[in-house]
Amino acid sequence: MTTTPSEQPRPAPTASSPISLREITAQNFRAVIDLDMRDGQRGNVSSNARSLCEAHYSPDAWVRAVYADDAPGTPVGFLMMSIWDPDAWCSIWRFMIDSRYQGLGFGARAVRLAVEHVRENHPGTQMLRLLSASPEGKAARGGKPPVEARYSPYRFYYKLGFRDVEPMDEYGEIEMGLDLQKQ
Repeated sequence: MTTTPSEQPRPAPTASSPISLREITAQNFRAVIDLDMRDGQRGNVSSNARSLCEAHYSPDAWVRAVYADDAPGTPVGFLMMSIWDPDAWCSIWRFMIDSRYQGLGFGARAVRLAVEHVRENHPGTQMLRLLSASPEGKAARGGKPPVEARYSPYRFYYKLGFRDVEPMDEYGEIEMGLDLQKQ
């Protein structure tokens, strides 16, 4: 039995795969919803399905799928930003990379693309903000499981230049920001 080119398996994304942020459409939303994190990471962010639903009802939301471009049509992550006050700050509202594609550098590159998007489309923005579990983890909240220290994204964001802008809250979350005027 022979296979045609369209039946060939897709190449798996690798660390050298270029990435892009693509619009989420009727053709790709199911693949985006199916992206998932490791069990211990799920307390960091709501599901992509919930995020897409919230984005639908939030006029300030900007959502994109993170794609590995040399593996045709392979979504590897999800980004949701809020553009509430583009003259002062924007925020990364939700961000995740599927567990199968973590450790390949897609997360850092996707955050850099988000920063580029804000700079190009909202040049007056002073800061890009986000909420992160503290380096020590965080408590369960709102139906989400707790986050152990080893699954906190705090160090990841810190390496990208984000710094604490608000003290840790009672749930173990810290607001971090990237000063876009210094970069």
